[in-house]
Amino acid sequence: MKLGPFRLRTLLLWLLVPVPAVMMGLQRPQTINAGVRIIDIIAAVPEAGGFQPDSIDVRAGETVLLRFYAADVAHGIAIGPGLGVDLGDAAPGTRKDVLLTFEEAGTFTFYCNKWCSTNHWRMRGVIAVTGGSQAPPAPQRDPVIDALLAEGIDIDAMVDAAHGSQPAPAATLATTPPSAARGALLAERLQVPADLREKAWQRTHTPQAGMALLLAANPASQPQELADAIAYLWVAGSEPANLQDAGTLYTKNCAACHGDNGGGDGIGAGTLPQPPPSFQDPAHMAARRGDVLYAKIRRGGMGTGMPNFGTVFTTDETWALVDHLWKLAFDAPVHQ
Repeated sequence: MKLGPFRLRTLLLWLLVPVPAVMMGLQRPQTINAGVRIIDIIAAVPEAGGFQPDSIDVRAGETVLLRFYAADVAHGIAIGPGLGVDLGDAAPGTRKDVLLTFEEAGTFTFYCNKWCSTNHWRMRGVIAVTGGSQAPPAPQRDPVIDALLAEGIDIDAMVDAAHGSQPAPAATLATTPPSAARGALLAERLQVPADLREKAWQRTHTPQAGMALLLAANPASQPQELADAIAYLWVAGSEPANLQDAGTLYTKNCAACHGDNGGGDGIGAGTLPQPPPSFQDPAHMAARRGDVLYAKIRRGGMGTGMPNFGTVFTTDETWALVDHLWKLAFDAPVHQ
């Protein structure tokens, strides 16, 4: 039977609005045995209301069963920071459950980590935990972001100004993309200043600055050698397990816009007010500072459409993501 325009509009409105409401009516929060409270949460695309409810109050020490229903499309369900809860994808009409006990007061975020609509970034909700033996923790300032502000770095600058970048010295311009694989041996042969092997120094300087420092210690070296050695130094020292976990976080939370391999070609890239950069572009990444990348991940990219991830990732997870970006830029396979 062919539906007329009026009937079609009515059917769409019924699907998008009343169905989640009915589901919530049938699955109201309730208490089951052993003092476990059930809290039902509808996951719908933001245009149809997003998470419903999007704010939950829980008492410290209370055990709750969170039941997430996917009302329309597939949604990925995760909770952070620091809880390690990733329930995977909930197909339309299915449910994902998690049993949690929050021992102390705090604030946590449940969110969708699967591209579900052009407003996917709005798929977030808050769990406010009150009570317990301690007062709710005061909002913590981020020492990395504070240090950048004290330095006068404009974290929200759209381009190189945020990283304090200067033009690369001509003597450090390589002719082919740098390779960490080639640089592994070179880093043992070249005179490498101690700073270049320190993670703390790397995080507050660009690879470009590192190449200038390496050139000063090895004035007779070829630009390609310098670039390859820097590529190796910037990806070396990261724990493989941390990089693997960061790769999973990237795939679930970043790839939709930035692309599976960091090429800026994700499915959501065309919906952003500013195209995402390519992490596979070594020249672009050579002018980036790790601490600024960290700050942008945690605070979001002002004017770019990128949401903040400081409410869902721990600081360690954020640094691991930064290391993953260096790997995307400098750890490409060597083509002979």
